[in-house]
Amino acid sequence: MRVRTGRLFWGLLLIPLGAIPLLVQANVIDGARLTDAWKLWPLVLVGIGVALLVRRGRSGLIVIVVTALALGTLGGAALASGNGWLGDVGDCVVTPAALQHTTNSGIFGGPASVSLELDCGQASLATDTNPGWTLGADYRGDPPIVTVSSSGLRVGPPDRGGVHYQNWTLHLPGALTRTISLTANAGSATFSLPGAALDQLSAAVNAGDLRIDASGASILRISITVNAGRARVALGTGSTTGSLSTNAGDLQLCVPSTSALILHVTDQLTFSTNLGQRGFTRSGETWSRVGVVGGSVIELSIEGTLGSFTVDPEGGC
Repeated sequence: MRVRTGRLFWGLLLIPLGAIPLLVQANVIDGARLTDAWKLWPLVLVGIGVALLVRRGRSGLIVIVVTALALGTLGGAALASGNGWLGDVGDCVVTPAALQHTTNSGIFGGPASVSLELDCGQASLATDTNPGWTLGADYRGDPPIVTVSSSGLRVGPPDRGGVHYQNWTLHLPGALTRTISLTANAGSATFSLPGAALDQLSAAVNAGDLRIDASGASILRISITVNAGRARVALGTGSTTGSLSTNAGDLQLCVPSTSALILHVTDQLTFSTNLGQRGFTRSGETWSRVGVVGGSVIELSIEGTLGSFTVDPEGGC
């Protein structure tokens, strides 16, 4: 039986990554003892180096398992103790009954750029035919900071720390929105972009989940980075360039059958793909699939460590 090392990493890593913070919250583990555990992260690099040397066979599989569990344990310790961007999870608490609500709205004066910075929570973004934008935000702690201009909108977290949670619902005019950028720490985001014509879409997700349905949109350039999380991206029939990358995560890409695909994939022992099973032709680190004559071309750079990349997964993106 062939073991898909990327998925093995993903599954084993998530177990301690989620279990340790839960055990701390339940007072099973003393969180104070984990304060400096995250500083041992270079040991994970040592494990990856050993895995690259061993590469195959039973010994290589054992190293992969140990490295995944080590990374998940260190990440879980950092989540529970509150260090760096991972600290956002430490005070991330969802209590629906205690959430407050605020709304904002406006109209762009022309082509606009939208920036979202989410720390703890979830965001739902959709484009439509309305001329203006609307934002509804449920929150615990302080409300989001909203900065508006005639050509842009930024929604960000409050300046103060402490117990917090954000839940945003944002509607944007598809005809005027040109760029969308997202940074999400300990959060999830869902984008539905019917009718949008974006020059650029970029996202960086840390310890979270991202789902983008751009099957009815055009995106000239896309850039997605996921650390300890998952990204699912469905592209439309227009030509697209850009990059997708993950560290300890899962990437899923859905594309039209008529589009030609050119994927530049960095080969890693700890990164698995299904490109061979999807009928791609390989030349070095470039995998390609022909489309219809005169059709669109999707060309992406794909990078991953401790993760997996799947094109047109069963059940879709």
